[in-house]
Amino acid sequence: MRILLAFAVSLCLAPAAQAAVARGAVLACRDPADIKRAFKPINEKTAKDDAAYFKSRLSAGECVQLVRDQKVLVDQRDGPLWCVRPSGALDCYWTLEKAIDLYPAPPAGPGDPGKKKS
Repeated sequence: MRILLAFAVSLCLAPAAQAAVARGAVLACRDPADIKRAFKPINEKTAKDDAAYFKSRLSAGECVQLVRDQKVLVDQRDGPLWCVRPSGALDCYWTLEKAIDLYPAPPAGPGDPGKKKS
């Protein structure tokens, strides 16, 4: 009974993930070191090496490509790096905070101006 009570209390005290969306196409990886590597200044030699490295990381499932307006949950924050969980995913992936919009505009409704009719 005590274990169940402790578990229930820990669930209540755990910080809630915050809903957000990706601002555009961006790389997100399980290891924050990969994101630091992806967004550091590059030269011609490292660009070629990094392209192959990140292609292998994507193939292995260690990194994912987020797309514009993709729904994510922000699980953790560490300065300019945020760990986000794509909607429906179990794993958290690190990316730059600038790539995530915490306050996206609501989707336009059928009668809203600016929305084209089909």
